Amino acid sequence: MRKVLALSLVLFASLTLFACGNSTDIVVDQDNYDAIVERGYITVGMECAYAPFNWTVESSNAADSAVMIDGTSNYCDGYDVVVAQAIADGLGVELHVAAVEWDGLIPSLATNGQIDLIIAGMSPTAERAQTVAFSNEYYASTHVVVLRSDSTYATATSITDFSGASIVGQLDTIYDGLIDQMTGATHENPLSDVPTIITAINAGTYDATILELPVAIAVCESNPNLTYIELTEGHGFSVSYEDAAVAIALRQADVTLLTEVNAILATISSETRESWMLAAIDRQP
Repeated sequence: MRKVLALSLVLFASLTLFACGNSTDIVVDQDNYDAIVERGYITVGMECAYAPFNWTVESSNAADSAVMIDGTSNYCDGYDVVVAQAIADGLGVELHVAAVEWDGLIPSLATNGQIDLIIAGMSPTAERAQTVAFSNEYYASTHVVVLRSDSTYATATSITDFSGASIVGQLDTIYDGLIDQMTGATHENPLSDVPTIITAINAGTYDATILELPVAIAVCESNPNLTYIELTEGHGFSVSYEDAAVAIALRQADVTLLTEVNAILATISSETRESWMLAAIDRQP
């Protein structure tokens, strides 16, 4: 599923957008479960800019599911927030949400200890697993093509139907990597985030992009001139389990926390997870 992140990023200082939410009792190379429970809250990092998984909303428009973003007066809502709340409730602690730029998430967790979990539509890739631990999946998705409804490629059914198309992906993501499977398409230089990509497609700068299905649904509901294509079986993208799954990232030393998180996830049925996602799609801005 989402996001291929170079290991070198963990060497950088965190590119965070939030006021630090953790106290100094967090040590990145030891099991922090007891410290988190004693402290009484857990800080979860996400972009708060990736609907329907997570997005930012002003306090006046915040739903009951939304949680205030650390260091701001805004709130974060979305599927990831609901999952994070379930984890916090299961641990018996309060949920804090930190808005963190994508490239800063793993450093904020594994290097700086500023967050305790990443719940941000992240794929449990083997590369990332060299730096962080991953829970069992909490969602799995399908990759689709998003484009303008009037595009000459709007009737495509196969990844081979995009010859000549200008395709752009998000930087450091599986989406960008999948473009190379689209025979004959032009693989454009990636852009930094989904809103920038959607603006460029609306402007006619590019023909299409690749997103996971829930995000595509949310994008198209907000942009009625866009549509998405679910490619026919056997003619779509070839993706591994790790690219289709979404998992929670933890510090490798947090073995007790990982056990507890997996135990909580095991109590959430697939029907409940799907209902949470549909509800997030319905209320996303």
